[in-house]
Amino acid sequence: MIDVRQLIKALSVEELNKTAEDYFAQLESWEHHLAKPFADIIETPELLVSFAHVLQVLSLAPGMSVLDFGAGTCWSSHLLTQLGCEVTALDVSETALKIGQELYRRHTVFGNQPEPKFLHFDGYRVELPDESIDRILCIDAFHHIANTEQVLKEMARVLKEGGVAAFSEPGPNHSRTPQAQYEMRMHQVIENDINVREIWETARAAGFTDIKLSVFNPGIFLLSLDEFDECMNGRALDERYASAMRAYMQHHRIFFLRKGEAKFMDSRQRAGLSAEIKVEMESRRTTEGEPFRASVTVKNTGTSIWLPTSAFRGPVHMGTHLLGSDGLLINRDYSRHLLTHGEGHPVQPGETVAFEASIPAPPVGNYVLEFDLVSEYVCWFENNGSPVVRIEVEVV
Repeated sequence: MIDVRQLIKALSVEELNKTAEDYFAQLESWEHHLAKPFADIIETPELLVSFAHVLQVLSLAPGMSVLDFGAGTCWSSHLLTQLGCEVTALDVSETALKIGQELYRRHTVFGNQPEPKFLHFDGYRVELPDESIDRILCIDAFHHIANTEQVLKEMARVLKEGGVAAFSEPGPNHSRTPQAQYEMRMHQVIENDINVREIWETARAAGFTDIKLSVFNPGIFLLSLDEFDECMNGRALDERYASAMRAYMQHHRIFFLRKGEAKFMDSRQRAGLSAEIKVEMESRRTTEGEPFRASVTVKNTGTSIWLPTSAFRGPVHMGTHLLGSDGLLINRDYSRHLLTHGEGHPVQPGETVAFEASIPAPPVGNYVLEFDLVSEYVCWFENNGSPVVRIEVEVV
């Protein structure tokens, strides 16, 4: 039985880096790694469920800077890029990062998403400026690290105030499992146990201020129809599910380290977007070719900051939908209006802004103008339950 603590003492960071590089450099084919997370039909469900679980807590938004720590061949980096994040894929193996670049080349990201960056890690210092990263993602990589104290200090250094580092790792007895013993014996790789209390003591000293752990069971719990009804009525299953969850969590740890106080969300995220809209029309009747004019007041009644029009993702504008007199939609994107002049400024929760709007006149007829706010590329506020304003108008 290999004692992982002794192995950590015996191997230098440089030796571990070389071991990782040798593994990828000696691959005869890259196809398996290029297919991740869909390379292994047994492994895929757990990878995807764990990844989705981490995403929910990270509260990512398009344009956020994310460090994919120990990215390997970059399957998670690729998914983060598709979500619109500015991703830096970091790994000690240059060959692994080359495989990741090949993944991006073969599997083109859809849409106008930020270009990823690929950064080689020497095992000691992350070559990024202080407080330059919004989020850190570390999937099945931290348990391979020998110098955890130094790495956590680097994570805290590059993470912005209010940022979060997320980890999905094996459990506290990982090193004694048959697979871990095999990997350490055959490849001289660290397969460390994940003791979250010890990690938290080190992380707190490094500058992190809070830790949260996730508990869940990614397995499907199949019930009969009667059992399902009993479960929904609160009369069965609770302890059975809890037992299954505890059994799973014996071998898994998903935890989140926060640096500083959480910041307000902004309009790159759907949650927290709501408004109060008041519209005073100069006249509800106009002639063809002459615009409707209105004085508009909007109040941020939600919990998110509204980004200005200069933002790449999530700027908040007022939009109008054009409906027929029967209430049926004619044009969902009939017009857009800036809340503030020029590039504008972020609108804070509770803040009110007022502006003048000129709405082009449709052809002769009777219509309904529906006023709503929209976070561009995110959602219309009405989809969050925010009230809209509808005004009947006539063009003569």
